[in-house]
Amino acid sequence: FTIVEILLIPAVLVRVGIFTRIPALIFIVIFYFGYQVYSILGSYPELFYPYISVFSEIQRQGIY
Repeated sequence: FTIVEILLIPAVLVRVGIFTRIPALIFIVIFYFGYQVYSILGSYPELFYPYISVFSEIQRQGIY
């Protein structure tokens, strides 16, 4: 996900009416762990290279 998509997901859920039934804390926890995984992928890409080879190509093209 991009930052914009991460910020838009809760807004879409609120519009649909699902997010009002889910405590915001759950979303924050999910976002936190997602960010941690993203940080690990950015710090140690060689560990996940077989899985993110396409993602690494995108990074090398300057989108990252």
